[in-house]
Amino acid sequence: MKPIRFFAVIAVLVTASPALAQTAASPAALDGKSLFRIKTCVACHGRDGAKAIQNYPDLAGQDSKYMQAQMAAIADGSRVSGPDARGYPRTQGMKDVMHLTSPEERAAIAEFLASQPAPKPRPLDPAPDAARLTAGKDAYLKGGCATCHGADGLKPLATYPLIAGQKRDYIALQMTEIRDGIRKGGKVATMVPFAKKLDDAKIGLIADYLSQVERAPK
Repeated sequence: MKPIRFFAVIAVLVTASPALAQTAASPAALDGKSLFRIKTCVACHGRDGAKAIQNYPDLAGQDSKYMQAQMAAIADGSRVSGPDARGYPRTQGMKDVMHLTSPEERAAIAEFLASQPAPKPRPLDPAPDAARLTAGKDAYLKGGCATCHGADGLKPLATYPLIAGQKRDYIALQMTEIRDGIRKGGKVATMVPFAKKLDDAKIGLIADYLSQVERAPK
C-alpha cells in the first residue's frame, strides 16, 4: 500500500501544479500602497513617496519602468551608491529589503508610486534668484542633459527618470557620483561623457534649477 500511496501523492501534486503556479499574483492584483508601507519603503522615501528623508529621492510621480529597473539593479548589486554617514553604501538598506520582495510586488509598488502626484518643489535656503535659475537652465541645456531627460527635465526618453522637481541635494549627489565613477550600472554609461564636463559649480547650478521646476498635476 505504501507505493500506491506514494504515487497517489505524486499524482495529486502533478495535477495541482498548474494551480500552484497561478498563485503568484499579478502586479494589478497587488496593493502597491500597502506593500510600499509593509516593505518599509516609507521609512526613507516618505509618505506615498513624496517626503523622502536626508538625501534619498522623492519617488511620487516617477516613471514606473524606471523604478522597476532601479529596484532590480539595487537588488542584484549592479547599482551601488557612495557611503552614508556610517560608511555603508546608501543603497544597502534598500538592497536588504529587496530580497523580501518579488518582481510582481516591485511592479505593484512602482505602479502605485507612479500614480501619485509629484511633490511641490522644495524651497532652497538660500533661495536662488532668477539669474541663478536662468544660469542653471543654460548649463542644463549646454551640458546636453535634455538629450535624454527632455526640456526642463520633464519629458525623458523611455525608462529614463523624471528629474524635474527632484530634491536638490539628491540631483547634485547623483550627478557627482556618475561623474566620479562611483555610481554605475543601467544607463549611467550614457551620462558619463556629459557629466565629465561638469565641475561642482555647474552641477550646483543645474541641481538648483531642476529642483525648482514644478511638474504639472496628473
